[in-house]
Amino acid sequence: MSYYVNLVITFCIALGISNTCLAAGPRIKFQRLSHDYGKVFSGQTVSAEFEFSNDGDGVLKIEGLTSSCGCTKAVEGSKEISPSGAGKIIAEFDTLGLKAGRKQKTIFVRSNDSVNPVVKLILLADVVKELNVSPISLNRKVSSVDQPVVFPLDITDSANKSYKIIQAFTTEGEAQVELDPSGLILQPTKTSHLNLLLKLKPDPNRSFYAGRIRLKTDHPYESEIEIPFLVKVEN
Repeated sequence: MSYYVNLVITFCIALGISNTCLAAGPRIKFQRLSHDYGKVFSGQTVSAEFEFSNDGDGVLKIEGLTSSCGCTKAVEGSKEISPSGAGKIIAEFDTLGLKAGRKQKTIFVRSNDSVNPVVKLILLADVVKELNVSPISLNRKVSSVDQPVVFPLDITDSANKSYKIIQAFTTEGEAQVELDPSGLILQPTKTSHLNLLLKLKPDPNRSFYAGRIRLKTDHPYESEIEIPFLVKVEN
């Protein structure tokens, strides 16, 4: 808050007309400043509306919206709100790729309200993952690029429903991956074992192969499980 605004407020309070002075110009007022989505499955995108009003006597202008990370975004319903008018901010929270646990993200709303130019909106969620892998990253040393690379993997299905590992692929073209066994059915509340067979593309000028293996599943939200890998070829 600026020195001038503080001086005006102090002067108005001394005269007993603080409400009139504080209403001068646009004034943004939100009905709530936080929203808790509760339990959200990893991979889900959820949204919420933050309603606000213009309690001042000038036109309120929404000048910008920024978020604390790329997993959240916001869209304003209207950029200009007349005195006594109302508007809303629609906030989206994309949980794809987030680890399980309690999450807090922030959206900053900038306006031409000189008293409260930036309002912070808080988004909360308990991200739940039903399909979890161990280990969460894969590392191996091999003596030759022609040597097959086998990564043992455990997948735990914590749900009360079985799911299927449909296929596997890599994000880079220098390696191919196969499943053993293929078409694995994950049993509810149990851990299943899987081997990932990685075949490296021969390249005499390379000693490191890095990328991500993605397991495609039939889970409605966790349709892909991403696992980083690193292979060092020791010639």
